[in-house]
Amino acid sequence: MNALPVAALAAMPPSVHSMLERRGIGLAEVGALVDLAPDDVLLLAGSYATGEANPTSDLDLLVLRANEDLPRPRVAGVSHPSMFGDSFDILVGDLTVNLEYVSGRKYDDLCAVVDSVRVGARGPEVGNFQALELRLAQRVTSGIPLVGAGRLGELRSRLDMATVQASAAALNFVMAMSWLEDTGVLPSPRRELMLRGAGESLVLAAINALGPLTYDIKHLFPRAARLAAVPGAPAVLADAERVVFADHRPVADSVRFLLDHAEDMDRMVRTDRSHARIDAMLRPFRPGWLWSGRSFGGAER
Repeated sequence: MNALPVAALAAMPPSVHSMLERRGIGLAEVGALVDLAPDDVLLLAGSYATGEANPTSDLDLLVLRANEDLPRPRVAGVSHPSMFGDSFDILVGDLTVNLEYVSGRKYDDLCAVVDSVRVGARGPEVGNFQALELRLAQRVTSGIPLVGAGRLGELRSRLDMATVQASAAALNFVMAMSWLEDTGVLPSPRRELMLRGAGESLVLAAINALGPLTYDIKHLFPRAARLAAVPGAPAVLADAERVVFADHRPVADSVRFLLDHAEDMDRMVRTDRSHARIDAMLRPFRPGWLWSGRSFGGAER
């Protein structure tokens, strides 16, 4: 293990330095937590990297391992082992530092899956990317390099983010339509839960269609509000709060409301305002989405 130079952490944005100073935390305290080996990449990730941090945000650091044979890091914190490696929540004063180590081999696996989705036998397929995979892709591409910027450039060049983002948009759209159909067969309160899930998924689909890559609801409303100003953006972004909380209205009204937004977004992804791969990914599913004459939850169209 090499000691992390304080100068590496000095490259963090001024907002991070101000936050650490307010909390009385020195850069050396943070640097002492990191197990960094030669050729590893260290990134500032998460909300402080994207400029979306709030007073409760963790400080997220991501290490991309170059050497697969290194022993697992020993960190005095809450451990979260995963398929990609290990992450730890470490309390420094009143600040939680999330320190994540990702295996180079697992990153290779992610890139290989993305490539297979992009060149599917019948055209682009809908990648079934789950939260951890999307989280890693988002952190690698949006993180701020602190150590190993050259190698990071090589790693980023191997990950086809257009395919990742198109898959996230298409998968969320498919999920929204599935949950809307469930409202026609499930009793209350489960159908209201399906409405909430459908609304969240529609907004996530729209955000991912235009960017940035988003895998959870933490920054849902601020990102939707920013993207709503993009020319040609689907109406679901400007209407995000009413869409997410559509379950507060009568079921039939809510289903009609969400279907109108879904149809509007489906029209948008067929144009050049979003990535063409989203349209190709959704094409096999469209025969089941008969916008006219279909009944969801008693809402005749």
